[in-house]
Amino acid sequence: MLVQASGLVKQYPRVRALDQVSLEIKEGEVFGLFGPNGAGKTTCLRVLSGLTQPDQGSATVCGIDIRAAPNEVRRELGILIDIPFPYEEVTVRRYLSFFAEMAGVPRPDIPGKVEWTMSLLGVTPHADSRIGKLSMGERQRTELARVMLSTARMLFLDEPFSNVDVSMRIGLRSILREWVSRGGSILFTSHNLLESEAIVDRYAFLHLGRIIALGTARELKSTLLAPAYELEVSNVDRGLAALRAIPHQTLESAGRGLVRIGLVSRDDAPRIARTLVEANVDLLEMKSVGTMEDVYSRLTQPAPPAVQGVSR
Repeated sequence: MLVQASGLVKQYPRVRALDQVSLEIKEGEVFGLFGPNGAGKTTCLRVLSGLTQPDQGSATVCGIDIRAAPNEVRRELGILIDIPFPYEEVTVRRYLSFFAEMAGVPRPDIPGKVEWTMSLLGVTPHADSRIGKLSMGERQRTELARVMLSTARMLFLDEPFSNVDVSMRIGLRSILREWVSRGGSILFTSHNLLESEAIVDRYAFLHLGRIIALGTARELKSTLLAPAYELEVSNVDRGLAALRAIPHQTLESAGRGLVRIGLVSRDDAPRIARTLVEANVDLLEMKSVGTMEDVYSRLTQPAPPAVQGVSR
């Protein structure tokens, strides 16, 4: 495990930002921390990166104890966290070149790698601009370029998709997946599940500093969402009539050739195809309905269900 955390607590004067947080992150995994503002996401990143010491609990990152050797922990990480920015008068190119050298990129390789990374993240037009003159989105992309220049084993990214336009988000997801395919791992925070679902392997949902759900998308959906399916059928009217025989919560036409059914029990799912065949209705496609946004909505109801042990 690249990250192992047990019972992390961080108490501030008026709020407990982390409350018995335990998690593990595997090598080659993209792990997402989700929750509303104030849930403890950024505090969790700061504690695990050694920037903030926990009041209780323990953790190792890349095999290094975060309490005993926080500076060594950070040498293993590429970190993007919202911290004060002291390089306002430096140009983007000089800034990235400096951090490439600090990250251990061989000097002869630095110019080419910096140019490639700037191009990848759409920073090239601002290469000779001072960082203090950049917009929030441009600064965000510059910081992402800095992180991507890292030779670290793992990236810690706080809201990497914020202040980035739609086309850049799509490209960024591809870049992060490519980085993982080369042996890296990623821990990132976000409140935007639509932007994240395409790249996340496992999710942890934080609520008032506690992890209330943890697992893969499949595990969380099966635990928290009612079983629902969208069916493409050869005859909608006959399909609807036949499917009424299966215990269901919802059953409706969903447009041309489509039927949606919400079941009472997941155990009844195998009956769908059999029932349609018996009614002489072709089932052309069947897919599960439900997104991670639906999971999030379920978890953020007034009394969130305690399902922390879905998977670790």
